[in-house]
Amino acid sequence: MEIFDAITDFIVVHDESQNVLRVNRSLAEFIGVPPSNLIGVNMRALVSLANESPAYGCPFCHTSSDGPDEYVHHVLERMYLVSTSRIHASASERQHTIHVLKDITDRREAERRYRELFDNIQEGLFFAVPSGHFIEVNDALVRMLGYTDRDELLKIDIPTQLYTSPERLRRLNEVMQQHGVLRNHEEVLRRKDGSAIHVLINAFAVPDAHGQVLQYRGLMLDITGLKTYQAELQHARDFSEKILNNTQSLILVVDTAGLISYANRRWYDAGYEQRQLVGCPLSDIVSPIRRPVLTEALNSTLSGHPVDNLDLQVLRGDGRVGQFSVNLSPMRDEQGIVTSIVVVMTDITDSAMLQSKLIHAEKMAAVGQLVSGVAHEVNNPLTAILGFADLLMENSEVPEAARKDLRVILQEAQRTKQIVQNLLSFARQMPPQRKPVQLNGILRRTIQLRAYDFNSHGVEIVEHLDESLPAVVGDSHQLQQVFLNIMNNAYDAVRETGRPARIEIMTASLGTYVEVSFRDNGQGISQPDRIFDPFFTTKEVGKGTGLGLSICYGIVREHGGEILCHNNTGAQGATFIVRLPSISESASMGVAAGVVQR
Repeated sequence: MEIFDAITDFIVVHDESQNVLRVNRSLAEFIGVPPSNLIGVNMRALVSLANESPAYGCPFCHTSSDGPDEYVHHVLERMYLVSTSRIHASASERQHTIHVLKDITDRREAERRYRELFDNIQEGLFFAVPSGHFIEVNDALVRMLGYTDRDELLKIDIPTQLYTSPERLRRLNEVMQQHGVLRNHEEVLRRKDGSAIHVLINAFAVPDAHGQVLQYRGLMLDITGLKTYQAELQHARDFSEKILNNTQSLILVVDTAGLISYANRRWYDAGYEQRQLVGCPLSDIVSPIRRPVLTEALNSTLSGHPVDNLDLQVLRGDGRVGQFSVNLSPMRDEQGIVTSIVVVMTDITDSAMLQSKLIHAEKMAAVGQLVSGVAHEVNNPLTAILGFADLLMENSEVPEAARKDLRVILQEAQRTKQIVQNLLSFARQMPPQRKPVQLNGILRRTIQLRAYDFNSHGVEIVEHLDESLPAVVGDSHQLQQVFLNIMNNAYDAVRETGRPARIEIMTASLGTYVEVSFRDNGQGISQPDRIFDPFFTTKEVGKGTGLGLSICYGIVREHGGEILCHNNTGAQGATFIVRLPSISESASMGVAAGVVQR
């Protein structure tokens, strides 16, 4: 009786006449009377516990069968599971009926909430067995995998129809057997139509009492859209990276403090290392004289105004200074605040040199025109001086002392006339004319053009000219340009040493070639192998374009010769050598060239 009364479920026992034989304390307290008062009462007195009038006298007897009966019974707002059993206490006694009412209201509410969550969650939920079949799935998984309904999905064979290969599922089963859980595992599955779907799986194993896995329960999240977006993002990133790294421009990103946070590959190709750029101030790679201009441009960009075509002198990785055109653009966050600056630098050093050369060429053309005009103006009084001096020399009445002075006047006037002729010859733009020429004469005229500068700056010119030098076929004006350029370079070299300057010029016949050498006692050539490259110069910015010797190289090659240079062995300075075919070897070439020009 104590055990019977301690049971919290409602229990009532009645006989075949529907009279109560026994009731436990829980049911009596629910009804509101002591248990002893209910003994012998007909079960119809409990009709208030039923929602409708029973077909039999007992409100809980739904059938007259001798077998067990179980159903859900609602009483007020509660839900009970009614279990009915019919027994015989002894062979002589008649049949007794036992009703047990178990309150399942909370359990049913939990089941309802679970089912609502299971059915309405947007992620795919599944229960599966290791043999490869689903035993429960939600509607979201059905939609995700493209099936019509749950029943269709529950019938599929997971290893062959869902996975790309049975081996993939076997490996996952091994992981589940070993660890009992699967977290954030990415897998490619097949939809009903055969298309691929990328999913993220989180699952756990449900073992039996012996540790054997009975079920796998888990969740699948469709990440196909995310994978597609990631692929597109990676493609865009690779595309942008290839553009940034293969563009000819140097690109930097600097923060609001002016520190470099990114540099494209061109910077490293230019001789910089990452530690020299990332984290360093942008101003460190700009020439000090232009840093105030850069600071002003950075401040303007931080205020939201881009700066275009800013000319800056930028230090290269090898320490040389290059001319760059710089564009600065602000980068903003979601609130429109400038968080960094993109700096795009374009190397315009060669363009600046070309522009400088063009300006220099225009200046030389203007000088040439000026020299031509001045020379013609000088020729007029010079002709009068020569004429009247000749007349005075022919006058017998002029004393001998005056004649001596007149001879000096005539000599210097003739010298002035020759200088004017040389200036006119050099300044005059004429088409190339190949004909036999004497190099000694061209050299003397060239030396005469620079004689004043050489003498006034203490540069000694030593001439060793072979008077029996054979002629060569060439253009005297072009060859004079070659010799003048070499002499100008030698002049610049010997003036920088601080010791007595000396330039030796020598001509010699070497069989089929005529050789002209210029030997100086300057500082020598730092890179003889590059001396004839266009735009290569060892002079300071603004003092040389690096084109003079490359033009000389082209002229000499067009004449069928060669131009060489080397540093002097065991002494200071360098030697430039020009070799040209002598007349016997080059006559046929010169005739052919003349025919082509005509």
